[in-house]
Amino acid sequence: MSLFPSSVRAKLTLTAVAVMGLLFVLLGAGVEIAGRQQIMSSVDGELARRAAQIIRAHKDSDREMRPPDGVPPPMVYALGQDRGPRGGNRPGENPPNDNRPGDNRRGNPPDQQGNRGPQGGGPPPNQGGGPDGPGGGGRRFGGFLRRLRDIGDPTLAVGPRFIVTNQSPPIAPPEMREPYDKGAVALAKVNPTVYSTVYIGNGELAQKMRLITQRAKDEDGREWVLQVPYPLGEVDKALATLSTTLLVILPFGLLLTGAACLFLMSRLMRPIREIASTTASINAEELSGRLSTKGTDEFSQLAATINAMLGRLEEAFRVQKLTMEQLEAVLKQQRRFTADASHELKTPLAVIKANTGIMLHGSDLSEDARSQIEAVDAAAGRMNRLVQGLMALAKADSGSAHQSAAPFDLKLTVQNAIDQVHHKSTQSVSYSDDGMDGLVNGSERDIERVFVNLIDNACRYIADDGHVEVQVERHLDEAIVTVRDNGLGIAPEHLPHLFERFYRADASRSTGTGGTGLGLAICKSIVESVKGSITIESEVGRGTTVTVLLPLSS
Repeated sequence: MSLFPSSVRAKLTLTAVAVMGLLFVLLGAGVEIAGRQQIMSSVDGELARRAAQIIRAHKDSDREMRPPDGVPPPMVYALGQDRGPRGGNRPGENPPNDNRPGDNRRGNPPDQQGNRGPQGGGPPPNQGGGPDGPGGGGRRFGGFLRRLRDIGDPTLAVGPRFIVTNQSPPIAPPEMREPYDKGAVALAKVNPTVYSTVYIGNGELAQKMRLITQRAKDEDGREWVLQVPYPLGEVDKALATLSTTLLVILPFGLLLTGAACLFLMSRLMRPIREIASTTASINAEELSGRLSTKGTDEFSQLAATINAMLGRLEEAFRVQKLTMEQLEAVLKQQRRFTADASHELKTPLAVIKANTGIMLHGSDLSEDARSQIEAVDAAAGRMNRLVQGLMALAKADSGSAHQSAAPFDLKLTVQNAIDQVHHKSTQSVSYSDDGMDGLVNGSERDIERVFVNLIDNACRYIADDGHVEVQVERHLDEAIVTVRDNGLGIAPEHLPHLFERFYRADASRSTGTGGTGLGLAICKSIVESVKGSITIESEVGRGTTVTVLLPLSS
C-alpha cells in the first residue's frame, strides 16, 4: 500500500499544510532572530548611553577637583606617607588646607541632599577613612561616586568597572577595578568600543550579562577602560516566552490551515464530483445527457468542453449505428442471396450431373465426345461442391444449425471422419485418445464434416510417405481434437487469413486440386456455432497442427 494519498483533495491539503508549516517555521525563526537582534541592539544602545554618562560624570568630577587657575595643585599623600624633608606635619596628621581628591578649596561638593562636607576636607558622609578604604575611597573618590549615584541607573546595581591602562593613579575604589572581561579590555586597546556577553558569579548565582567595554582618556592624558554590565535575565525570559509562543502557535496554525484546506478543497472538488457522477451515467446507448455549466470558472469551461465532446460522440454513434444497420441489411441480403442462389443452383447441377453420368455410361460415344462430357461432369462436380459449401455457410450464418443440435459421442464422430478420408486417400492416418468419456452437443453431421475437411486437407498437402495424427483428449470440461501432419507447412503471412472465405494460401491450394477456398471458413463457422474454437499453427518444412476445442455437454 502506498504511503502517499491517492485523492487530489488529500494531496492538495497535505501540500498546503506542508508549505504553511515551512512558512510558519521560517517566519518564527525570522521573528525570533529579528527580535533577539532588536533587543540586543537596544541593550547595546542603552549600554553605550550609560557608558557615556559615566565617562561624563568622571570628567565632571575630575574637573571639580582641579584648583583654580594660578593656584598650584595640592600634594596628595596616602595614609602613612610622610610629607617630606622640608618639614610639616607628621605622618597621620592633616596639613592645613589639605585638599584631597574629592575636595576643592571652596569646600566639599554637595551630596545628593545638597549638604556639603566639613570645611578643610574629610570623608564624605557614609564613606570610609583612607583613600583606598572600603565604601568608595573616602574623600578621594567621593564626588565621582556621588555622581554615579545621581545617574540613578538600576542596571548599575552590579556596578561598573574602571581599569587604568597606564601607570596613572586609579580612578575608582579597589572593588571597582577588577575587570569583568579581561579579553575585552585587551580588545579595547584596538577598538574603542567592544561588546561581549559574560557570566558574573559562580554556580547557580551566576548572572548572564551584556557588557560594554569603552576606552576613555582624561584631560591629563590618563588612559583607562570602562566596563558597564547589563543583566540579560529578563531579556532571556522575554525571548524564551517568544519562542514558546511561536511553538504553541505552530501546531494550531497547521491544524487551522489543514481544516481550511479541507473545507476549501471540498467546495472546489464538488463540481468535479458532479462531472464524474454525470459522465458515469452516460453510455453508448444513451449519449443525450449533459453536464451542468453554472458560472464562468475553469470547471464550467471543462463541463462545456465535455458537453461538446459528448455532442460529437452522439453524432458519431448515430452515424455509426446507421452505418451498422445498413451493413447488417446488406449482409442479410447477401446471406439470403447466397442461400437462395445455392438452393437454386443445386437442382440444375443435379440435373447436369445426372445427364452427364447417363451419357458417360453409354458405349456409342466417340472419344472426343466422351472427353467433352467428362469435362462438363468435372466442372459440374466442382460447382456442386462450391454450392454445398455456400449452403453450409448460409446455414451456419442463419443459426439454423442449432435447431438440429443433440448430444453425440465425439470419438465415434472423429473415427467416422477418418474412415471417410481413408476411403479415398492412401496416406497414413493414426488415431489416439485418452479414454475420455463425454458427449458434445451440436449437429453430428456438421461436426463430422469439420474433421473430414481438416483430415482431408492434411492428407492432400503432404508427401506420399507423409503421416497424419489425430488425437482426442479431455481437459476439464472441454474436448480437444488435434490434427497434426508433417507436410510442407504454411508461411506465417498466410496464417491470419486462412479462415477467410475464398482465401487460398498458395498456388498448390487452388481449384486445380479440388479446393474451393471455403473449407476452413465452413469449419470455423460450424465450430463457433457450438461455442467452440479452432486454431492453426504451422511451420514451413515441419508441418501443420490444427486444434479444435469443443465444450462437452453437461
